[in-house]
Amino acid sequence: MTVLVVSNFDLTPNLQVMKPSTFLESTIKEATLNLNNEYRYMKAGYYVSMHAEVLGNHVIPSCEDIIDSSRTPILLLRAARAGVPTLPFLVTDSVKKITDELGFPVILFAVNPFIYDGFKVANNKSALYRAMKSLGMNYKFAVCAQPLKGELLTVKSFFGKTQNLDAQVQEIADHVYTIFKIPICKLHIQKSVDKAYLCGLQPVEREELSEKDLQKISKEVMLISEQGEPFGV
Repeated sequence: MTVLVVSNFDLTPNLQVMKPSTFLESTIKEATLNLNNEYRYMKAGYYVSMHAEVLGNHVIPSCEDIIDSSRTPILLLRAARAGVPTLPFLVTDSVKKITDELGFPVILFAVNPFIYDGFKVANNKSALYRAMKSLGMNYKFAVCAQPLKGELLTVKSFFGKTQNLDAQVQEIADHVYTIFKIPICKLHIQKSVDKAYLCGLQPVEREELSEKDLQKISKEVMLISEQGEPFGV
């Protein structure tokens, strides 16, 4: 199967890659692999997938998976239903609800689509107020709160593969890619003594992609281009 690769960064010279701006002006009807460090709603990566879908192309990732994976509560719900280990979470604007039901420490993610500020960890009530004010745009929006029960790891995931040697962390990354098909992302994972839990998924900044990372991505793209692998799933 022919695969059109659309990417906002340069891969190895032997790969044919189309820039997003060029693709968005095209009417090419081919299975489309959308490589971007940023897939959030109304960003270039999102519009590439949307344009591919309008053209009737089978595209990875899909707009639905982009939206779902960028909303932490939906990410966790879909992942949990598919068997990925997650922790209980609350979507709330109430400090009292979080302290009563989860206690400390807690990890907080923004829920509203207008803000992206990573995550924040709160170890006490004053830190919780500050985090909710920041992530909730001065308490206008709820946050997604989860208990923090272990070491918090942030790993880059390329087609479900990470550099982390922990088998449980790698299993989560692989499973998340199977569910959401986000080629390039960061995963936030809690690792306790005997178990790992998915906490969140967020974009990778361009400056976080090393030359070695781009070589790994290029290798995966070459395999996909040759085999059409993810499009047969």
